[in-house]
Amino acid sequence: MLANRLLLAAAFRLAPGWAARHAACMFLVPLRRPAPGRSGYVSRETPLAVEAPSGPVAAWLYGRHENPAGEIILLVHGWEDDHLSWAPLADRLVQRGYRVLTLDLPGHGRSKARLASLPVQAAAVAALAREAELLGLTPFRAVIAHSLGGTAALLAATEMGLRAGRFAILASPNHPRLFAGALMKLYGLNRQRTARAFAEIERLVGRSMDSLYLPPKLRQLASPGLILHSRDDRTVPLRHSQENAAAWPRADFRVLDGIGHRRLMTDAGVHEMLLHFVETDAPADAFGLRTDAAE
Repeated sequence: MLANRLLLAAAFRLAPGWAARHAACMFLVPLRRPAPGRSGYVSRETPLAVEAPSGPVAAWLYGRHENPAGEIILLVHGWEDDHLSWAPLADRLVQRGYRVLTLDLPGHGRSKARLASLPVQAAAVAALAREAELLGLTPFRAVIAHSLGGTAALLAATEMGLRAGRFAILASPNHPRLFAGALMKLYGLNRQRTARAFAEIERLVGRSMDSLYLPPKLRQLASPGLILHSRDDRTVPLRHSQENAAAWPRADFRVLDGIGHRRLMTDAGVHEMLLHFVETDAPADAFGLRTDAAE
């Protein structure tokens, strides 16, 4: 981070156009975490390859051997994670008789991408859903998605035709400006330089960041939803889920505490909530919560 701060400080003085492009590219390219061991999965996998606008996307189907007729659950990981992050939940779902479809989003795990923007992520989710339909793996009983993967899944649902019986969204940001602004602050960019970097991000993505703001889109989403967010989340502010829940007509909203951000994917208590939401016949009444119940 210090090296990037020094590089950008010098570059904005000498070549501001290059510096803005470099800052934008750093925002649009995820770092790759060390991959966890596959021993976390008990269920057998069937690998898939799906062609998306960004290139081939790696995906896996679990539970096909155990229960070929089981309903399908799609799991979408977040920024700088991969499909293995869902290992504990995937196994529990397979044990309950479901089949589980997962993917590595573009720029993550085994899926390559030059720039992994939010529309690129959403297009990959939509491409996987179309391929799943061709393979007879739809309709999805549910989509469960974490962090930026939830933002991508909701963008795919509201703009790109992704359909599911219900959506469970874990601590998802509703505007890319949240992370873009935080990153530029870490790089020490002032307001003028940040504005140049933002303009370059929008040029590379091909649309404005404001056009990706979720709440106006969620007002038209008819599927039932469950939104979970831990109050102590230091990555995505609680207000993002509050705004998403207030806009989404059929979303229940539960505020948790002491779980943080990434542990939402592996926490046993969260898994119980998700299983209840997936299995109930009336997901809109899963917890009987009002969207304004949170502070």
